[in-house]
Amino acid sequence: MGVHLELAITGAFAGNPFHVGDAARHAAEAALAEVDVAAALERRLASDDLMGAKALLLAVGHAEALASVDHPARVLAPPRVPATIFARLPRPRGAYLRVVMAAARCHRALQALAGTSDRVRALRRHVWSACFGDSLVHALELEPLIRDHDVVVLGETGTGKELVAHAILAAVPGGHDGRPAPQATLNAAAIPETLIESELFGHVKGAFTGATEARAGRIRHASGGALFLDEVGDLPVHTQVKLLRVIETNEVHPVGADGPEAVDLRYVTATHKDLMGMVDRGVFRQDLYERLAGHVIRLPPLRERPEDIPAIGRRFVEAHLGQARIPGQAHRVLRWLESPEAQAYPWPGNVRELQNALRNLLLGLQPGLRGQPTPALRTAGVPLEIATATATMRAVQDWYARRVLAANDDNQAATARALGVDRSTLKRWLRR
Repeated sequence: MGVHLELAITGAFAGNPFHVGDAARHAAEAALAEVDVAAALERRLASDDLMGAKALLLAVGHAEALASVDHPARVLAPPRVPATIFARLPRPRGAYLRVVMAAARCHRALQALAGTSDRVRALRRHVWSACFGDSLVHALELEPLIRDHDVVVLGETGTGKELVAHAILAAVPGGHDGRPAPQATLNAAAIPETLIESELFGHVKGAFTGATEARAGRIRHASGGALFLDEVGDLPVHTQVKLLRVIETNEVHPVGADGPEAVDLRYVTATHKDLMGMVDRGVFRQDLYERLAGHVIRLPPLRERPEDIPAIGRRFVEAHLGQARIPGQAHRVLRWLESPEAQAYPWPGNVRELQNALRNLLLGLQPGLRGQPTPALRTAGVPLEIATATATMRAVQDWYARRVLAANDDNQAATARALGVDRSTLKRWLRR
């Protein structure tokens, strides 16, 4: 019976939590209250089941971290996990603690993505896998590989790219005390071209007119963690060359400095632009794209998941009304979220446009939508261009391939079989 309970714990908390249903998670939480964790770990170590011991330890730590995400001192601590256990393991407590705390922070960040549609569920699973692999054991053993596998987040404006990027940043394991890893953010579109290199790479005092003091730059600030470079499609070509050099050498050369400094970080980039199209036009370097796009995450637009509109809107309304008591106001707005007007509208501005409409409604105004709702076909999640027969065949092909991929839990082999193509063809479509 004890082994059965231990398997329930590792099954729910050592792997991708977004693959686990509510019933399995509740059963695992109940099992955790019954199992003598120290004895179970002792038994596995005594039988030389080191992998099983690590999986159970990480699962227990993850469960505890979810309940104490801001209090790492409470996680993997006595009496549940005595110090004698770590004395028999190949790594100290801090090595496991930093992984499970990162997992809890990532889990919290991904829960901020409102919605329960299949597309959002698949997105959470996908992001988690990009951060931790198949399990927290992978995250522990393959951390250098994961950190070296950079991520590009693609999606239309207002689809939540920044939320996803910050979930990935939160997932980078930090110090052995369980605290977060260093991180930095830079929006390439918001910085003048003359200052972008100083912001990224830093500079020494006197490197240029106005450089009255030295600056470390975002890359050095993020060393040991991750950098989020937003709107990477706006990065000047000459800066692209220098960034690629930094990524490949793990050395950054501050503006005006005599030599480089070593750095070690994960790069997370995002853009609403068609990066592959920019590569084809010669305005974005292909070698930089290939280096950044170790893992590509595409966010679905709101028009492809209209069933999430009520959940997104409800969270927004509740956050803005707070304790306010305006008779009928919230009810009227929430009822509108499920109306044909909201459900059939294509939302070209995605969540940002939805929030603007909700602000208008909360103020007693009309939602201010840009045009008329499209036909009922839109409620099935079909993109506007396809529903109105204005999409190119390539756009139809790309959209459908990704829809089938999401339906198959990102399993490319199963997706290729469903589409009747080989995996190389599917991979080529997904890279476009």
